[in-house]
Amino acid sequence: MNEVTNKFESLLSGIDIFKGLNKAAIKDISRRFQIERFQKGEKLIESGKQATCLYIVSSGNVELQTPNLLGHIKRQINLTDGSTLGEVSLLTNVPFSSDAVAIVKTVVFSLAREEFDFLLEKYKHFADTMTSQMSKRMAQDGGINKVGRYTLIKKIGEGNMATVFEAYDPMLERNVAIKMLKYDLSHNQDFLDRFEHEAKIIAKLNHPNIVNVYESIDEYSTRFIVMERLSGKDLDQILKEKGPLSIQETRDIMHQLARAMQYAHSQGKKGIIHRDIKPANVIVDDQGNVKLTDFGIAKPPKNEVTMVLGSPKYLAPEIILGNPFDGQADIYSMGIMAFTLLTGTPPFSASSLNELLSKQVKQSPPDIKKYRPEIDSDLKKFIDDSLIKDPKKRISDWKMIKTLLRPRAISDLPPVNKDEIAFITRIQNNSYQNVAMIVNKLIKIMDESDISHSVEILKQNSSDDE
Repeated sequence: MNEVTNKFESLLSGIDIFKGLNKAAIKDISRRFQIERFQKGEKLIESGKQATCLYIVSSGNVELQTPNLLGHIKRQINLTDGSTLGEVSLLTNVPFSSDAVAIVKTVVFSLAREEFDFLLEKYKHFADTMTSQMSKRMAQDGGINKVGRYTLIKKIGEGNMATVFEAYDPMLERNVAIKMLKYDLSHNQDFLDRFEHEAKIIAKLNHPNIVNVYESIDEYSTRFIVMERLSGKDLDQILKEKGPLSIQETRDIMHQLARAMQYAHSQGKKGIIHRDIKPANVIVDDQGNVKLTDFGIAKPPKNEVTMVLGSPKYLAPEIILGNPFDGQADIYSMGIMAFTLLTGTPPFSASSLNELLSKQVKQSPPDIKKYRPEIDSDLKKFIDDSLIKDPKKRISDWKMIKTLLRPRAISDLPPVNKDEIAFITRIQNNSYQNVAMIVNKLIKIMDESDISHSVEILKQNSSDDE
């Protein structure tokens, strides 16, 4: 029996969906399988029925037979030792489109649905692998092309919490974005309970700087969040492409973000806390309009693993310490983000997670003026006051925050020094990208001519909520 067990454990560790799990996990998983034997011609799986087990072929030969409309076999796939079948049907609850027939006497190991669901919750690596398997079959020819009433078009992104697809809404004739929660979250009941509660509130958020969430859908054993399809790039991408932003660009983005957060914190009985403010969750379009995404997806960290998922470089000290927290945690994250936009990197970095978290809790941030000596006093004050470790002493008044971050008018700019020449060019009805092309050419000319210079792009907001 030990020989059979050892052989099966070795087989499991080499199968794609279990690769990367440690020996203890493999041993635990192997104990949950049962041995089944099928005679030649017997069906392991019948077309039109839902899966009840995950099968792993131990010895023999299984053929997947897909009939056409006339009942003739139009596709045949042979599965031999180490092949798996049934896992996608278990995930999606979609009936099989093929018969799985034993071509010769065949031995398989089977894992019951209840055990399969348990493993998804217990082993994050296994859940991640199954998420990957699922996402490969979505928006593909012959794969899964529908979520609710929406037709999937293509995969457009992937993060720690979700895989993102572009889809088409035939009822309202528009494209949308659909986020599929990864299976470790969709099988985490604590997370789902909070998600279901907040999803109803989040769907009601209506602010020009917050992405519109239309609905959540429970299908394929996970949750899908349907939201508006945004144009533009996230700030993480922008920073990688162009480096630190100008003072004025930073002001403009942070002011719009402050308006969004003030609105969110005023909703519901206790306000909606974002929990995961970072550049990757802020989209900027060609006109410089900001959209904050991923409300209600990021969960508050309770252990080291969830802290990693929660972007530790942007976490407030009170969250790291496990203390009760409120909207002040979001303001701390905003301070980290403002520092990052101006310098290209967050104020705290380390070679290990524990060291980084310790710095977030104990170490004072570096003086932003050392990196950007031209920074004005108001923007510096926001960064300094938002990064105070004690949430009770941290800046909290939204009117003050928006005043400190308000994009500056031309009349507010410092006067021209006697050794400076300033010129102003106003460009109407154009995008940041087009303006940037012109400015970059100008900068190149001044660089080549060895002219000391500074350039800022100013944009007047058409309206404000103050």
